[in-house]
Parts: sequence; structure tokens; C-alpha cells
Amino acid sequence: MEVKSALDLVNAIIYKPGWRISAEDHTNRFEGAIKVRIDYPARASERDEAPDYEREINTYATFPLIVSDCDDIGIYRRIVEKLIEIETHEIREFLRVQPTRWAPFHPHRIDGMRRWGDPEGDLKFGIA
Repeated sequence: MEVKSALDLVNAIIYKPGWRISAEDHTNRFEGAIKVRIDYPARASERDEAPDYEREINTYATFPLIVSDCDDIGIYRRIVEKLIEIETHEIREFLRVQPTRWAPFHPHRIDGMRRWGDPEGDLKFGIA
């Protein structure tokens, strides 16, 4: 697929309220690539915020996507895979156990990364 076509497809995607998916040309860095950015609302997930997580924040993830070997369904599938990664990351931040509010799979802590089984995957997540 041509980069321009991929940009048009990605920039037309709608997801949850408050989420914005956008893309820009990234061929200056990688041949046949776009850079996708997903902005989304979240809640502050620090231990002292639990269990209500009242403080709202806005965050984002960015990633390159090689599109030269994709069709439209392939692009949509790759975006869905990234959305799943973001949602999984958020789940792991918010899952806590009383009474200490321990987060066994916290993606920003080495022990949580190891328990989840993919420390290197957490290190490459979106906004490093």
C-alpha cells in the first residue's frame, strides 16, 4: 500500500470516546512507513490513587508501522493489535490487591514486568 493511502485509512479510524488515532508520514526514517499516535484519556494509577483513581490524565503511545506490505485489513489489524497492547498495559497498572494495593503485574516495575513474562515488551511500549 502507498503511504498516502495508509495515512488516509488510519486518520479515518474511530475508537472510544476521547481516543484519537492519527498518523503521519515516516518515510524520512523508515522506507514505506508511517508513524501512528494514539492519544487517550486515562486515570492516574499510582498506589495512593487506588481504589477510586479520580485524577484524570491524558497520555499517548506512538509507534512506526511499515505499510508497504499491507492492505486495508492488514492496517486495521495492526492498529487493533496496538490498541490491545495499550489496554493491556492499562489493565496491568490498575489491577491491585487489597489491603496493600499491590499491583502484581505493574508494567513500570521490574518485578511486574517479569511476572507478566515480557520485560523487553514493556520497555518498548509507546512513549519511551
